[in-house]
Amino acid sequence: MSTSQKTNTGQAQNNERDERNDGLSSVMSVGVRVAGRVPTRVDLRFAGTPEQQLGLSLGTVLVYLRTYLATRTISLGWGEAAAQARSLSPVLPERRRPVMMSGPWTVSAVVRLGGMPAVTSTLLPAQPGQALPTVLRVQVGPVTWELADAAAYTSLLNAWRNAADLLAVHAGEDD
Repeated sequence: MSTSQKTNTGQAQNNERDERNDGLSSVMSVGVRVAGRVPTRVDLRFAGTPEQQLGLSLGTVLVYLRTYLATRTISLGWGEAAAQARSLSPVLPERRRPVMMSGPWTVSAVVRLGGMPAVTSTLLPAQPGQALPTVLRVQVGPVTWELADAAAYTSLLNAWRNAADLLAVHAGEDD
């Protein structure tokens, strides 16, 4: 097969994929600002099978994961941010929370994390004259959480740890 035939075949496959995905969109990143206790929930479906899937609800974000190793890595990454989280207010006062929950940062998203997502954290000190308090930014793959207080950090850290613990029980040979 010549080079031009290979290119044309590849181009035809790409065109087929484009036609199948017509009308679908991809979101490259999501930002979520939270303060106070964040409601969380962990659900495991098809445990111990190749279809195993863990759903982790973190406030307005639903994250789907399949493997213990990925979930444990994310949990450890959140744990490594504990020293930075000590700089946060224990609980952001109610009067300051509307600043955190308004505007384009209030989102609902469903994210499927595959592979081994990177976890990074950065402390953003409060700036004089600005409404935002000191914020801990934790990025997991395409999702960036901006945490305004230790209560939010603790809620999310505990949820990631619970998810990792649940998947540890059902870890397969691939984990």
